[in-house]
Amino acid sequence: FEIMIPVHLRKIASLLLIVLVGSVGAVLAQSKKDKKRAQELVLAGDKAFRARNYRDATASYGQAILIVPNNSYAHYWKGVAHYNLKENADALREFDIALSQGFKPIEVYRVRWYLHYEAKEYEAALSDVLKAIEIDPDNIDFKKGMGEIYYAQGRYADSLQTFQAIVLKQPKDGDVYYNIARAQAAMGNAVEQGNAAQAALSNNTRMIGESYFLLADSLQKQAKLDAAIDNYQRAIAAKPENYQAYKNLADVYRSMSNFKAAIEVAKKAILKFPDDGSFYTDVSWYYSLDNEPARAAEAARSATKLLPNQYLGYTNLCRALNDLKDYSGAVAACNTALKLNPGDGETYFYLARAYDLAGRRADATPLYTKAVVGLEEFVKRNPDYSDGYYLLGNAYYADNQTDKAIESYKKVISLNPGFSRARFNLGMVYLQKKDKTSAMEQYSALLPIDPALAGRLKAEIDKS
Repeated sequence: FEIMIPVHLRKIASLLLIVLVGSVGAVLAQSKKDKKRAQELVLAGDKAFRARNYRDATASYGQAILIVPNNSYAHYWKGVAHYNLKENADALREFDIALSQGFKPIEVYRVRWYLHYEAKEYEAALSDVLKAIEIDPDNIDFKKGMGEIYYAQGRYADSLQTFQAIVLKQPKDGDVYYNIARAQAAMGNAVEQGNAAQAALSNNTRMIGESYFLLADSLQKQAKLDAAIDNYQRAIAAKPENYQAYKNLADVYRSMSNFKAAIEVAKKAILKFPDDGSFYTDVSWYYSLDNEPARAAEAARSATKLLPNQYLGYTNLCRALNDLKDYSGAVAACNTALKLNPGDGETYFYLARAYDLAGRRADATPLYTKAVVGLEEFVKRNPDYSDGYYLLGNAYYADNQTDKAIESYKKVISLNPGFSRARFNLGMVYLQKKDKTSAMEQYSALLPIDPALAGRLKAEIDKS
């Protein structure tokens, strides 16, 4: 008997491997002839089921039911056959009838709860599981189901408590540790999340890629970036369709100012998800950070084609076109972005810069002020995102708020010491304030990171 369910719930199937026998039990029929024919049809259904010919099984059980409607056995196994055919609505109907006709309740609950779960009918699923636990209070698989349902309902503390109780009885079950890890992740407990994910892997969880991802995510949250990179790579190797692993890995590289590595990860993701415009959006940003505006513009255009109603592709296109000195094109792209997302501080900054670089300072000045307002809100929502503070620093500087620009650039460096552009800009602001000593400190820090940019800063210092 085969039930097609997610791998971490597959143990349910083993409990449903009931030996199919010809005895149907008490079958009420209108005549001995009807009774005999119904029994023959049920036997034919059993034979088809054993051969995994579920379509023929449903037909045979169905014909038996037409002759003898009060046949809980036939209704139950017809329901199981429908489930294996992914005909869940039909399966639910048959299980409900089987239960009403007196079929063993725990066997109905054993399958029906998961049908409700798949349909996101979590209260109904929980009701079945709790009734099953009342009948069989020591059944671990029903308790695992309860933990799964709690997680799906967003009751993460209840899910965690359930799986922690289970692991005391099954300390070598890697899948239980995996469920503990994801509950800890949902509750924001990064260290415990990582410990549980590691335990899942050490105990041979079947959720290998997912567990590596949770471990990497935990390490990233703890700022253990090299270890996070290693485990994100393992997550992708184990499960190449792990979408978020590509996103997170690329962002770790970005946060370390390793833009070329971020670009390579995003390009691999594009090969895996060629119709996903968000990866084109990401890679356009990384190309801009890596001083490749032409490629940034190309990627941004691809993003806008795939995601014409999302603003960020147009924002990135605006930035790239500014760097390419196509100011009219930049203005058009930024205005499109602002129609889609009014008030976005980053977009206002690039729009202001386009006017500024085109010699239209009067048009740029009020837009820099709007950029500051929008970016201040952005960093409040994203306090650990270094690029946000970098953009805010640029906006403050353009808005003649140099002291606030200095503080923003310092925040960038505290989050990402290798952010070379932030150090260069900070050095330039110090020079404007006649603080040559502080500018030289930034030159010294910049020299091993980006010698070319350090050279430009030193030339400006020497001229001052």
